[in-house]
Amino acid sequence: MSKNKYILLSILKTWLISTVVSMILLIVFMTLTREPVREHPRNCDMSGLVYGITVFWILFMSIVSFSSLLSLLQPFQSTVKSGLCWFFFPILSLGYYLFQMVELKIDGEMILVFLIMNLPWFILWIFYYTRFRTLYFNQKIQ
Repeated sequence: MSKNKYILLSILKTWLISTVVSMILLIVFMTLTREPVREHPRNCDMSGLVYGITVFWILFMSIVSFSSLLSLLQPFQSTVKSGLCWFFFPILSLGYYLFQMVELKIDGEMILVFLIMNLPWFILWIFYYTRFRTLYFNQKIQ
């Protein structure tokens, strides 16, 4: 498999798997933190908004991860520059938009939702990066 195809499939698989895992974790989290049934239920349930934001957030992270294609170019093939292409741009945008969304009001529940949204994507992305490095760049050393 070519490097381009590997990176594109990694982006697609990371997006799909992390979206499914994040949705399952979010459903469990929202079930565990459900308010007790009131006599007068709320008029609006905002859980659909949380699911939508999570899907679009993971899609945004996957779109930003296209910067990993820069690691195919010869000037970006050192370990540091390749790591920057795979992680720096997604992490920089992740941090910026996190602080824009929460307006510096971070509590325990917000941190948990943040981890649910980002941890599956990040773990899968590290897995695909290490496989990419072992498949395509460790062969040149031998």
